Amino acid sequence: MQLADALKRLTEEIKRKELINSGDKLILGCSGGADSNALLYLFSRLRHVLNVSLLAVHVNHQLRGEESLADEQSVKQLCLKLNIPLIIRKIDVPQTGNLEGNARKLRFEAFDKVMQSYSFSKILLAHHRDDQVETVFMNLFRGSGISGMAGIKPIYGRVVHPLLCFYRSELEEILREAQISWRNDASNNDNSFSRNRLRNTLIPQITRDYNLGLAEHICNQAEIFDQTDRLMQDKAKKLTKRIALEYAPGKIVLEIAPLKKHFEVEQYYILRQCFRYISGADTDFMTVHFNSIRELMRSDGSKHLDISQGVKVKKLYGELHIYQKEEAIDRHEDELEIYADRTRAVFGDYRFTFKYLKVAPKDLYTDEGAIQVLLDADKIQYPFKIRYRKPGDKFMPFGMKNFKRLKEFFIDEKVPKYDRESVPIMDDGEILFWIVGYRIDERVRYNESTTRFLLLRAESTRIKPKRAANRKKTTRGNDESDEL
Repeated sequence: MQLADALKRLTEEIKRKELINSGDKLILGCSGGADSNALLYLFSRLRHVLNVSLLAVHVNHQLRGEESLADEQSVKQLCLKLNIPLIIRKIDVPQTGNLEGNARKLRFEAFDKVMQSYSFSKILLAHHRDDQVETVFMNLFRGSGISGMAGIKPIYGRVVHPLLCFYRSELEEILREAQISWRNDASNNDNSFSRNRLRNTLIPQITRDYNLGLAEHICNQAEIFDQTDRLMQDKAKKLTKRIALEYAPGKIVLEIAPLKKHFEVEQYYILRQCFRYISGADTDFMTVHFNSIRELMRSDGSKHLDISQGVKVKKLYGELHIYQKEEAIDRHEDELEIYADRTRAVFGDYRFTFKYLKVAPKDLYTDEGAIQVLLDADKIQYPFKIRYRKPGDKFMPFGMKNFKRLKEFFIDEKVPKYDRESVPIMDDGEILFWIVGYRIDERVRYNESTTRFLLLRAESTRIKPKRAANRKKTTRGNDESDEL
């Protein structure tokens, strides 16, 4: 392949996909192999045209003894010849577990440290079209979705892959014309690695037996999947903000009902968008995480799960809370004092209303998601407090004649530990008369001699009040079902 043709193709690729901007400071990852040597050579010829600064980084994995040292020396000589500054980093790769995965993780950590130390903007890697074909096949075998079938992305965060418009054979031809040698890694012939078996055996066989143009077709399909993935990501950002009750860097709260109305693939992208926004990571949200969250949405009561990157998902009533740090209670709001003439209050995640009645209503109207209780107003001392639980709290649950520790009550009611700290409690100094959402105290229940009733109502602040037409009529008697 002629150098002029290669430079023209590369320049058009950079412009078409907006890979690089004028003034960018670029780190070029160089192993000493044909593809990365071609990356150095081509960009050494384009640096002035593109108006970019170049810095080569070679990471010596120290896995192949003298061969690794020879790779390092080869890169030094090439960078000297091309007048590209070079930084060499040596890493110790653990010999246990996933060797390739460990090496890749440490290699990128080295790139990131150099990038931060020298204020460079992008890392350029030399993956080419043959690598793209292998990646698409590997992702297909893993059961990847749209994003996985897009293979290697031209831009992935700060990492850029500008050589996806070339085949390896073309890059080798460019180097031969420029009289630049390269190193061959003997481990690439070791078929004990699954990717090597794919490269050396399976893809050649499929190409030979089924389609001589396989590589070209796979690369074209990868571009289509990449465009589809980007379209779905853009759509997911809009949908997420539309159904989110709260959308902040540390926490996103989604309404489950409108989320379920979307197609499953849309739900996946919405949840992936939430994960990315909370964690800052473009990877590590897998199908297994999506399926776990869908199972969580179908479950009864409040549930909790950890996915990856420290991100947690909690189902609370009809909401999904997605966050990275444990949700802490604002202790400035530790207690709220309520006097007898007060009719409304907001505490924690609830709006409260207090209504005094002379006659117990036969019919009560409740909005979906609201909680109401009716009790004897004269059995409460004023002012009372709304607070969170404290060590040693105990009360006499409705229907019982003995005290029970609040901790034991929560355990018996299967209230998750992460929910217990956020349950409001109404305390008049003598009686914990309402554990909001769970039980009133037996000692404040009304009876035939009650002359003044207190109707307490709690509603999530995340749920907009429903209109009267949407309310449902409920009739209750003087038993435990008084807790509506």
